[in-house]
Order: sequence, then C-alpha cells, then structure tokens
Amino acid sequence: MNERLLVALSCGGEFVAALQIEAAILGRGRLPRWAAALLLCLLWVGSQVLWGTYVPYSPWALTFNALRMLAAAFFFGGGLLQKAFSVVVCGVVILGYGNTVGALAAGLNKMPMSEIWRLPQSILLYGVVLNALLYLGIRLLRRWIGAIDPVQKMVGTVYICLIALLNVILTNFGQDTNQYSYMVLICILLILATLVYFALFTMLSVRSTQASQTEARMKIEQERADALMESYQSQRRLTHEFTNHMGAVGFYLEQGDVEGARAYLASVSKAVAAGTAVVDTHNPLLDAVLSKEYRQAARSGVLLNFDLCDLARFPLQNAELVTLFCNLLDNAIRGAAEADPPQVTLRIKKLDGAFVISVRNRVARDIPLTAGELPASTKAEPGHGMGLANVQSVLERYGGEYVLSCRNRWFCFTGSVPEAG
Repeated sequence: MNERLLVALSCGGEFVAALQIEAAILGRGRLPRWAAALLLCLLWVGSQVLWGTYVPYSPWALTFNALRMLAAAFFFGGGLLQKAFSVVVCGVVILGYGNTVGALAAGLNKMPMSEIWRLPQSILLYGVVLNALLYLGIRLLRRWIGAIDPVQKMVGTVYICLIALLNVILTNFGQDTNQYSYMVLICILLILATLVYFALFTMLSVRSTQASQTEARMKIEQERADALMESYQSQRRLTHEFTNHMGAVGFYLEQGDVEGARAYLASVSKAVAAGTAVVDTHNPLLDAVLSKEYRQAARSGVLLNFDLCDLARFPLQNAELVTLFCNLLDNAIRGAAEADPPQVTLRIKKLDGAFVISVRNRVARDIPLTAGELPASTKAEPGHGMGLANVQSVLERYGGEYVLSCRNRWFCFTGSVPEAG
C-alpha cells in the first residue's frame, strides 16, 4: 500500500480518537453538529495535505499532531485552559496506547517498530481498537466521575502532564532501541500507575460529589421550607386582618372617600400579590427562585425585568439551578442598587439546541475586566468572591460557556447551557 495512504490511515484513526476525548471533556460547541463535523473533516484534510514529509513519532510529527488537536478543540465547548488540557489528555492516551501496542507487536514479530507501522493490517487494527476502547472507556468514566473539586482538578492536571511527558520521552526512546520487552514493561507500569491513580481519583470525586449534592439538597429543602412557612404566615396574617380591611374600606365609603377606599384596596392587593409567583416558566423551582429574587430586588429599590421562554426542560438540576441564578441575580441586584437607574434584566432564550442566559445590570462605574479572569469581589465579607466561580463551575459541569463584558455602565453576563439530550 502507498506509504502516504498508510500515514493518512494512521493519522485518521488518531484524529477520530482525539475528537472522542475532546468531545467528552469539552462538550458541544456553539456550532450545530453537522457544521462542526464538516469543518473538522476539512481541518483534517487540509492539515494532512499541508503536513509535508512525515517521520513517525518525530518531534515535528508530535508537535504537528498537538497543534491539529488544539485546533480541533475550538469546535467544542470549554475555555482555553480546558482545551489545552484536552490536548494533553489526547497525548497521554494516544502516545501511551501507541507505545504499548507498537512495542508489543515489535517484540512478538521480532522486527523494528518502524516496520510494524508500515503494515496496512497493523495500522487498521491499531485505529479500530483504539477508538473502540475509547468509546467504552468514556462511557464508563461518565457513569462514575461527577463533579471534581478545584484541588483534585489541579492535582489531576499535574499528574496527567507528567504522564504525557514520560510518554513523549518513551516514544523517542522506542525509535532507537530493540529492547522491546523492557519498553512493554515500562508502558504497562505507566498504564497501571495511571489506572490506580484514576481509580482513587474517581472514588474521591464520587464521595465529594455525593457530599456536595447532599448539602445542596438540604439547603434547597431548607429554603423551600422557609419559603412555605413565610407564605403560610403571610396568609394567616392576611386572613386574620381581612375583617379589619373590610371595616377600613367601609369607613372610607361611609365618609364618601372613594379614592381613599381605592388606594387602600390597591395596597392590600399589592401585599397579596407579593406572596405569589411573579413569573410562570413551567419550572416550579425556577419560578420560586426568580420570585424570591424579584422581591429582594424590590426591597433594594431595583427594577428587575424578565424576558423568559418556556423552561420546563431547562437542563440544570435543582442544586445547580439555585446556585446559578441566585449567584447571578444576587450579584446583579447588589451592583444595580448603587447605580442610577437601578435596573437588572434577565433574559433566557432557546437558540440552536442551547439555553442562552443573559443577566445585565447597571453599575455605578465600569468594572475593568481581564480576559479569562473573574472580576474581583467588591463585598467585605468573605466568600462573596466565590459567586461567579460557582457559576463557572456549574456551566463547566454541563458543557456550557460564558462571557463577561462591561461597557457604558452596563455589566453583562452571557452564558449558554446545552439542552439535555
């Protein structure tokens, strides 16, 4: 078979494997799936044509593949650091698999590794098995790995970068040695070390997630109980004072003061309306959260406007939903309370298979923003600076993205959450 075709076949299998990994880590991007698939095909064909002379596992080959995987990552979701991390993971998986399979095949066939990669059947089997194992592995990991706390995430990133570096060194070593039995042993030990680490990593992540979810559920249930108790007490007060209200209206009418009676009835109606939901999105928990924030904004003298679609199928679970909207609206209301005019607008629209969330609020002065960094906290008590960090964590967990801007004394948060499949 033509050597150029063999190279294309080998690189094609690795590119598909990289796409599987990036899709699992980064989630969907903004483009429709058909458009992303078409552009990714064009990326592979164009880069393959421009490649030039190919020397397997050479520094240029490793660099070129890494750049191509990084370019492919921009067709998925996630931030720049996540995209770079996904490329490192691709390197660990593909280089580790290639080193192990290549050394094992070279040792069994008693021929140099470079010759192994010239056999069409070896290349075809290499790509098919790699992608099949990845397909099964990704689904298994999705089932067991939940949210990852920042410390575990940082340690995991360092560990994976170290494994990637060792695989690069091992790859270069494997091209100039015939000691394939030692190379297979080293590859197996690296794989075992990685598997043991991630087994422990998964256990810690699952326990951390379960604890966080339990705490979040308890907080939500407490908020619901408090809201119900507050509503019940308000209703009792209104019922108890109903006779007095009617007596007051009768007094105004006996005095011929129709305007006074009308004003009194309006104030009573306003008090009753304050105990009911101010929005109806077909998502009861979200209605309760937004109604609570609306009343908080009113108490702060802030005008909170809503422009909402049907949110019955909004993808966030209870804990994440409360975290996202409470943090966003609390920050927006606090910022708008010091501005003139004090105004906040929440818009949620469904576009191209994703829910787009926009929260805009007036600010007293423009807030300087640095690309890739969250704005500094302006509240004295500790913990407030974690608000947007918690929002970021929720969006990353669901494959969402966000951008921040501040112009003409309008601070704007715009984020997207893919619709549940």
